[in-house]
Parts: sequence; structure tokens; C-alpha cells
Amino acid sequence: MSIWKRWVSVPWLLLGAWTLGVAMYFMHAYNDPDTPWHYATGLYILAHHHVPTTDPFSWTSRGLPWVTQEWLFEAVFAWLGTHFGFTATWLLQCGIETATVAALYRLASRLSSGNRVMAAILACSAVFGGIIFWTMRPQMVSYMMFSVFLLILQRVREGRFRALWFVPPLMLIWANAHGSSIIGPLVLCLEVVISFLPPVGRLTKTVLPRGARWRLLAAAAIGGVVGLLNPNHLKAYTYALLSTNSTMTDNIMEWHSPNFHLQEFKYGVLPFLLVVGLVLVVRFRTVPMRDVLFFGGSFAMFLVSQRFLPYLAITVVPLLAGLTSDWLRALNRPSALMRLVNALLLAVWAGFFCTRLSEVSGPVSDHWSSGAYPVGAVNYLKAHHLTSRVLDKYSFGGYFILRGIPTFVDGRTDIFLNNGVFEDYLALQNVWSDAPSLINQYQFQAAVFSSGDSIVTYLTQTGWRVVYVDSVAEVLVPPNSKVH
Repeated sequence: MSIWKRWVSVPWLLLGAWTLGVAMYFMHAYNDPDTPWHYATGLYILAHHHVPTTDPFSWTSRGLPWVTQEWLFEAVFAWLGTHFGFTATWLLQCGIETATVAALYRLASRLSSGNRVMAAILACSAVFGGIIFWTMRPQMVSYMMFSVFLLILQRVREGRFRALWFVPPLMLIWANAHGSSIIGPLVLCLEVVISFLPPVGRLTKTVLPRGARWRLLAAAAIGGVVGLLNPNHLKAYTYALLSTNSTMTDNIMEWHSPNFHLQEFKYGVLPFLLVVGLVLVVRFRTVPMRDVLFFGGSFAMFLVSQRFLPYLAITVVPLLAGLTSDWLRALNRPSALMRLVNALLLAVWAGFFCTRLSEVSGPVSDHWSSGAYPVGAVNYLKAHHLTSRVLDKYSFGGYFILRGIPTFVDGRTDIFLNNGVFEDYLALQNVWSDAPSLINQYQFQAAVFSSGDSIVTYLTQTGWRVVYVDSVAEVLVPPNSKVH
């Protein structure tokens, strides 16, 4: 196929339109609670030339052990932002998403016997299904790596064992970029285990080429060892055990089970899952057992914790690629007229995209959402020298770190679980019976929460004064404070 025909083909129209669309979606100002502290950690690493192993940011846990298991992403994030501004950090986010779609597209193309149209649809759908979690955080690297490992597995099934040479360097990156890197070796080992299972009904047996099993196990072992080359060593893997801590999972939203009453789940995730279920029911064909088990396992994890949604959406690609391999196949050979229409549509979309590029200009400091972060409240704190012993809302902690104000608690939850501060925060936030004694114990200089929070009501009723308020946050000071 000539370069011209490829660029105006239906698959490239779909992939191109999707890539530009997601790039425009990523243009919005950062609004995730954890993005600021990831950026601040990267700045700290660049400034001090080492990865911190103790907490440098809070006043309640300063100096205590901290597993900085996402340092590589954070350092790259901060370096790009420092040298090239928001444009570079935006391109990083777009690049990770594009690489994920590219890997899934290649995977689906192979599983669908070359049906590139459906491969493009499935690859884009995999990101769409979990788009609410595609924020500027290290977890994006994990989504990309998971997709690449699924592609590597498919290459191995085809007898192309050289793909396994990519496992060690990928694990080196993954283990230094996100705490979920244990997924890599686990996926390789599960492939071996599943290959021993017999077929059941519509579920076909996984048949691996001769020698594939020991190669997969060797790659998993070597990759796992290489992944230990990180500042935290084995803790980079054991960090995932935090998911068993009930205090954290019960109180951090992303660890909760999915709430289908929320708009994004009701009108985004639920229809996506219904379509997947409908295809499985309508297309009464055999399905590889491995794909059903990967999907089923991811679905079970998603029901326990909504943060696993992107992994679930990614497993849909291999699950449906074979079932839909005969759909829209004629579009892989479009007529000359359709190619022309494709070229015009993509040109118009690209033109519109170019009109939006001005939104990604300027320094990163211009792209922190004032509607998500307590920008005004922090400005007030700094102007009135209220920067020590501040009781901050958990979701505000990341922005406090970015602005250089020591936190009571923030998104690095594991630090505060180990010394009981997180439990104290819950008691204060929810005004439990020990809240009064904790207020006396910590001797807060100020408190910053959202209007309507229980703690705000309690503090105002006990003599604390509101000295600043906007649509995001309120600043309160104790009765004896001289701040006005």
C-alpha cells in the first residue's frame, strides 16, 4: 500500500481523528488532586539530584520513610515542564496515550486477521472506556506497558520469541515509573498457567509454540530482577500491597467500587460494558480462554476498585478482536471517492486542531486549574505567613506541596498511614468524638477546606473565624489568631 493510500485509509482516518481528539481533550488545565505533587516531586529530584526516600513535604511526617515509586515519570514530567513549558508536558501525555493505542492497534490487527478497521475501533475504544482515569499521573505509563505486554504475548504465541528481549528494559522503566510494575511478570506467568487449562465450551485452549513456556518464565524472572534496579528495590513491587489496607481503600475515592449513579459511569462506562456484553452474546463463536480470563480478572478487580477500569478496557481489545474480525472488513479497501472524503475529513479536523494549539502555550504554572485547586486560599496563606501547622483538606495537599506549604496530609497516603496521621485526619474531617482533642494536640495555625465540609461547620461553631473564602476553599484561623 502506498503512503498516500495508507494515510487516507479508513483505519488511519479513525486513528488520526481519535489522536487529535484526545490531544484536544488533554489541553485542559490540570485538575487532578495528585498531579501537583507529582510535578513538585520531579522538581525536588531535579534540584537535589537524588530520589528522596524520606518525606520532605509534610510537617506531620517529615523525615519518615517514603517509597518514591514513581520518580522516573515525575522527573521527566518536571524536566519537560521546566525547560519547555506546558507544551512539552502535554506532548508527553499525548505520546503515552498514542503509544498505548498503537500497541493495541497492532495487537487487534494480528488477532483479527488483518481487519485494520475494527482494530482501530477497538484500540480507540480501549482508551475511551477508561478515559476518566487518563489524567496526568504516572498510572498512564502502566496502561501503556500493560498494552505492550499483551502485544508481546501475542508475538510469542506466533513463535516470535525475540519480542521477549524487550521485557527487561520495559520492566526497568515500568518499575521506576509506577508501582504497578508487578503486573508485567504476572501477565507472563499467567500466560503459562493458562496454557495448561483444557478447553471448556466456547472457551478454546491456549496453545503455545514449543519452548514458549520456559522462555516466558525466564523473561518474567529476568524482567522481575531487572525491575529491582530502582531506588526502592523490592518495595517497588510490594507497594501494591497497600491495596489491602482497608483504611485507605475505604476512604480514598479511586479505591472505591464503581458508582454507576455518577454521570461518567452511567453514561460512559456502563454503555461501554453493555456493548461488550452484547457482542459476547450476539457473536456465538469460540473465544480464547486466556482473553476471557484476562477480561474476567480485570472486571473483578474493577468491581472491587474503580481505579482498575483502564486495565479492564484494555483487555476488551483481545477479547473482541477475533469476534468482530469479519465486521466492516470491506472498509479496509475503500473506493477512491471514500479516500478523498477521508482526506477531507481528516484535513478539516486537523485544521480545527491547529486553531486550538494556542491553549498549550506558556509555562506549566499557567495551567493549574483555579477551579480545582485552592489557588486563592494558598495565595492568602502565603501573603499572611500562615504556612506552618496548616490543616489541609486531603485533596488540597498536592497543590500545597507544589506551592511550598508543608502539608498535614496529602495524596501520598502510605506515609500517613504508617504513623497514624491519616486516621487523625479522618477524625478531624468527619468530626469524630476525638476531633476536639486532636485540634488541641496539633495546635493548628490555620485550616483550609471546602465550604460545607463538616469540619468547617464545627470549627466556626467553636470560635474559629473564616478569613478567606472563594468557590473552592475557605481559610479558617483559631479564635486567638491575630490574622484578619
